[in-house]
Amino acid sequence: MKASFEGGQLPIHRRVPKRGFINIHRVEYYGLNVEVLESNFDKGAEVTMELLHEKGLIPKKTTHIKLLGNGEFKTSLTVKVHRASKSAISKVESAGGTIEYVSTKPVKADADAKA
Repeated sequence: MKASFEGGQLPIHRRVPKRGFINIHRVEYYGLNVEVLESNFDKGAEVTMELLHEKGLIPKKTTHIKLLGNGEFKTSLTVKVHRASKSAISKVESAGGTIEYVSTKPVKADADAKA
């Protein structure tokens, strides 16, 4: 007899409904508001993911960051993130800062570099 045999009744794997779809390629973005950057960084600083990990502003498992525009922002910073909302972009640029986008896609080596 199979280990899953239940004496002739409908097995549990067929009784319990299967719902939804889980995309294994989904990318989770950690939302970070500009007000957090305002209170934790000095003027002219460069904000990177490593620096955010060190200060404890994002979890260590975070791989992608999206900058959100909640709160006041008046400090000129260079922010390196994966994505940013329109309101966050306008707040950072109006304060005199810049947003640089970080790519996580692997860089393909050229055929000439291999030779």
